[in-house]
Amino acid sequence: MMQLRTKYLEPKLISQCIMGDPHAYSRLIAHYQQNLLTFLTRMCNDKNQAEDLFQETLIKVWRNFPKYDHRHKFSAWLFGIARNVAIDALRKKKVHSVINYTDEVPEYSDPHDVAGEVEAEELHNDLLDAINKLPEKQREIFLLRQHSHMSFREIAAATNQPLNTVLGHMHYAMTKLKKVLRDYDINEQ
Repeated sequence: MMQLRTKYLEPKLISQCIMGDPHAYSRLIAHYQQNLLTFLTRMCNDKNQAEDLFQETLIKVWRNFPKYDHRHKFSAWLFGIARNVAIDALRKKKVHSVINYTDEVPEYSDPHDVAGEVEAEELHNDLLDAINKLPEKQREIFLLRQHSHMSFREIAAATNQPLNTVLGHMHYAMTKLKKVLRDYDINEQ
């Protein structure tokens, strides 16, 4: 991933995008592509659908660049559009989104400790189940925070919710997830 987060490059690319420069748009999107795809995959639990939603998001972003408000971070605006695209798709399918973290399961370090490996797998599955059972708003805030690395203010802007509401959703989500970890006697840090 190229390093785009400089004070000057991102605003310059955004200005060029507003003027219709597709090369600048490609450079700008390349920086966010992986996090955006991960976020969309988590929202819809289908990699192929996530790729379609990614393309739809890119089209909407390109078409709406003239409406971009420079007072807000581009990443918040981008992920807000992606969120809306995903929610619209989920509503059309009338399916509850389920998160799939199987590609992020760390390798267990001791191949001779079968019991430890089984327990790690159980913890992983229970944690996934707990994330999937979070209320929609809590799950959405949790995913935005974990996968887009947005600040809570940016998440509030992207979801059109007050900051305190976003903080509350995250607090309740983390409380529920910590309970799953406590059940496995994992020390909180």
